[in-house]
Amino acid sequence: MLEQQPSPEVKTLVSGLAGLIPTAMLARFLWHHRLVRLGQRRFWSRDLLWECPTAAFSAVLGGGVAAHFALGLMETHAVVGICAWLGPRGLEVALSRFVARCTPPDKD
Repeated sequence: MLEQQPSPEVKTLVSGLAGLIPTAMLARFLWHHRLVRLGQRRFWSRDLLWECPTAAFSAVLGGGVAAHFALGLMETHAVVGICAWLGPRGLEVALSRFVARCTPPDKD
C-alpha cells in the first residue's frame, strides 16, 4: 500500500509552528508567573492548563501576522512572543485602542 506524504506546504506549516510554539509557551509561562507573583493565581492550577491552547493560538496568529508582513525569523519570534504575552484579552484591548485612534470622530 502506498503511503501518502504530506504536501510541502503542510510540512512547512508544521515545521514553522513547531519552532514558534516554544516561543509562545515561554511568553505565556512568563505571564502566568507574573500573575502568581502578584498573588492572583496559584502556580499549579487549572489556569496553567489554559495557557497551552492560548500559546498555540498565539503562535498561529503571530506567525500569520509575520507572514503577512514578510518578516524574518527573529522578527517572527518577536511577534509571536508579543501576541502570546498579551493573550486574547490583551490583543482585543490593543486592537480596539488602535482602531479608536485611527477612526475619525463622528460628527453628530
